[in-house]
Amino acid sequence: MTIINTLKKKRSEKGWSQLELAERSGVSQPTISQIERGIRKCSTHKIIMKLAEALEINVEELTDLQQGGARIEQG
Repeated sequence: MTIINTLKKKRSEKGWSQLELAERSGVSQPTISQIERGIRKCSTHKIIMKLAEALEINVEELTDLQQGGARIEQG
C-alpha cells in the first residue's frame, strides 16, 4: 500500500477531513491534499512524522518502509 492509500485510509478511519488532519498535525491542508493526490511524491521526514503522530500510527506503517514503499527526503 502506498503512502497515498495509507494516508487516505487512516484519515477516513478516524472520520477526519483533510482540514482536521491539518489542524491536528500542523501540516497544511494543501500539502495533505497534494500527498493524497500523488502530486507531492516525496515528503520530508518531518511531515511524515507529524502525520503519523496525528494519526496515532508509526512512521513505518504510514510509509510502508518495511515493504520498500515511499521514499522520504530528510529535512
